[in-house]
Amino acid sequence: MRSDASLVCPNCNYEKSLIEIKSDCPVCHTPLALFQVKYKTVPKEFPLSNYNCSFFRYLPFLPLNKEEILDPSVGNTPLIFSNNLAKHLNLKNLYIKDETRNPTGSFKDRGAIIGISIAKVLGYRIVNVPSSGNFASAIARACAISNISCITIVPKDTPDEKIIQIMAFGSKVLKINGIFDDCRKMSIELSKKHNIPSASWELRPFILEGWKTTIIEVLDQMNFSVPDVIIIPAGGGGHILGTYKALKELYSIGKIDHLPKIIGVQASGCSPYVKAFAKDLEEVLPEKNPRTIAKSLRVSNPFEGKYVLKAIREIKGSFIDVSDNEIINAIILLGKTEGIFAEPAGATPIAALNKLIEEDKIENDEKIVVIITGSGLKDISDLKDIYSRVSSISKSFNLKNILS
Repeated sequence: MRSDASLVCPNCNYEKSLIEIKSDCPVCHTPLALFQVKYKTVPKEFPLSNYNCSFFRYLPFLPLNKEEILDPSVGNTPLIFSNNLAKHLNLKNLYIKDETRNPTGSFKDRGAIIGISIAKVLGYRIVNVPSSGNFASAIARACAISNISCITIVPKDTPDEKIIQIMAFGSKVLKINGIFDDCRKMSIELSKKHNIPSASWELRPFILEGWKTTIIEVLDQMNFSVPDVIIIPAGGGGHILGTYKALKELYSIGKIDHLPKIIGVQASGCSPYVKAFAKDLEEVLPEKNPRTIAKSLRVSNPFEGKYVLKAIREIKGSFIDVSDNEIINAIILLGKTEGIFAEPAGATPIAALNKLIEEDKIENDEKIVVIITGSGLKDISDLKDIYSRVSSISKSFNLKNILS
């Protein structure tokens, strides 16, 4: 691991070594999972031009040495300058970051590779991970590559597509009655009482570093021309925190000259950030009875809530919620205009963009980046009825009727 990096408490700035990942802050008792990696060396060159793959190009802002990264092929996903969807929405500068192209079909692979690479360096033989599905798949794959055993804890109603993928990577799966928040509680218990490290506790600061690379890669692909707006799904809020941290780091070295606005998207049936932001609260209030087809966003009480709200306010961003119907319409629209099949959570930025345009909160000449976080192949259960009308034909068929 990097010798010029450390873990820093976000509340009191207490600093400790990267290998000290078994205890909370001894000064203010802030949970270990909320610590952030701090880099002491200012890079002379960024990104590193002699590499093509993202993780090697962005090494100056990652906690590992080059040879310690298990799979540098993660990332390198396309940033698409939209023609069809942009035309449909009457936008001039719309960019789509297609994270469905990652190995397990979501952006979670970025954090998983960094987190499990750290686990490998520290000699871990087993880890556990709480998840609504995507994070577990990414961690399970990274563990398979590193020969580390994996236990995943998921809600009982996690889509079969995600469960099968997790098991294909050799992970043991525990289903529990509840939502992601309940999975996280069990994960922390496994860590503290049974010494099975958690990807959402001990490894969380490093996971965040991997998620940073989404926006770094976007900016790299745009030659560091800063967009006006970045729209990201917001479940727990970790991707937003990673994006914010990356933007601040790039600004600190003069790679970008200002910070863009981030808009976090939640489902109307589970929108603790939207409500807290609207009421100007410093912390989120737990969502009662969360319900949405976007299961990846069904996080009722994000433990990073205080810091996510603070980050969004600092860069003059905002939150917006979208209904399940708006999400479904966004899945259909994105598929037929850009050929990208997104899962419900992954399509929320498109639903939000459409809503923001209708509310006159987006100008048609603004430079907009939407992050499509996960593939539709990972959760098809709620979409079967939408796409169930398939034409069957006989030897003598009427083409006019089929095309109608």
